[in-house]
Amino acid sequence: MCALQPLSGKISVVFSLRWSYLAFFVVFLLGSLLCGLANSSKMYIIGRAVAGAGGAGVVSGGLSVIAIMTPDAQRPLFTGLMMSLYSLGTVVAPIIGGAFTTNVTWRWCFLINLPAGAVTVITLLCFFHPPKASVLEGPGQTIWQRIAQVDLVGCGLFIPSIVMILLALQWGGGQYAWNSATVIGLFVGFAGAITVFIIWEVRQGDEAMIPFTLLRGCSVVLSIIFGFLILGSAVIPVYYLPEWFQVVKNADPMRSGVMVLPSVCTQISGAIASGALAKYVRYYNPWCLVGSAFLCIAAGLYTTFTTSTPSSHWIGFQIFQGLGCGFAAQMPLLIVQNVLKDKPAHIPTGISTVLFAQYFGSSVAQSVGGAIFQNRLGEELRSRAGLDASQVSMLLDAGTSKVQETVNRAFPDRRDTVAMAYNNAITDVFVSPLNNRTHIRVTNRVRYR
Repeated sequence: MCALQPLSGKISVVFSLRWSYLAFFVVFLLGSLLCGLANSSKMYIIGRAVAGAGGAGVVSGGLSVIAIMTPDAQRPLFTGLMMSLYSLGTVVAPIIGGAFTTNVTWRWCFLINLPAGAVTVITLLCFFHPPKASVLEGPGQTIWQRIAQVDLVGCGLFIPSIVMILLALQWGGGQYAWNSATVIGLFVGFAGAITVFIIWEVRQGDEAMIPFTLLRGCSVVLSIIFGFLILGSAVIPVYYLPEWFQVVKNADPMRSGVMVLPSVCTQISGAIASGALAKYVRYYNPWCLVGSAFLCIAAGLYTTFTTSTPSSHWIGFQIFQGLGCGFAAQMPLLIVQNVLKDKPAHIPTGISTVLFAQYFGSSVAQSVGGAIFQNRLGEELRSRAGLDASQVSMLLDAGTSKVQETVNRAFPDRRDTVAMAYNNAITDVFVSPLNNRTHIRVTNRVRYR
């Protein structure tokens, strides 16, 4: 979804937004069907890739639909509603998926998308008719002429470069050493591919997949940077709070999903409230600033976690996190939509570029957080819990949901020290969003309302 965001925006610009959005939806449903019917790991991986490709266009297309079809005054509210539904899905989906896996079959985690998606496709076919101004359609253009405008060369350079940098960050310090030939080669390959991509995009001008003319405005560039930083800060608690609940507080996966509801509920409330009030508070800077401050406060409070932290603390800390993300996460999208409101044909490209920055920021943050966690956890398990290399490997291979079971079976006398080791490793990861406080300074540079 990350690497394909700019391509999805370009396709929505070159072709009809209505039909491109429907096409992405069908691709997503096809990927879900492949996953649900998979009889091998290869088929499952292919299905996930297809679903991700379709999902890239579904997310950016949904925001483009809101941007084009709603009045300026109502756009923040509807964008906030969409972002709140996305937040709700991040918690509800694992709970529903766990119920399907336990009581029926894991295949329904994917097959459930088909009936819901069919209703959505029929609704779009019947009621969604965007204005022609939202598409760059030349008179009498053939399908091949439009495909030529998609900038396939730029796409062929951009996607491999993003894949290489993400693989380097994911493998470095774990599967491969940072100074290994594999990781260094991936970094060098990324640098070379992205350099050629930038040169090509500048040469293409307005026909580029990411037109650099859109990046000349200060507000657009800073919105992209802010989106990268804010999602990078927000994603760390989303991934590591459930791990803390399962390992340190001995919660099962379903209960850990319930325990993160305070952050989800406040994020939904924050997104809706900021969207509803944005038409009265016309400046977006305050929402970005307050949201960034709340996220930093939450990250700082999370670093105080211990094995005995009471529920009143972790519930209260999550309120800061939820409100911070709810206030700030949608603002870069709203700023870009407003900057480009006089050029509706470029809105899908602007939205997809910001979404790419947000997804890329979250991917980088997960990779950095994972490296910090793995390195610190290994040290803590050896020094604090007194485990040898084989025991550490056994614990890491067990996975989050099986840590307590493995400890109780293999070395029950070290249950408390293992919990402390995981607690210290996770709280170290929570320090990284504090180092991302640059997004607070970025908000002071944005000048748009």
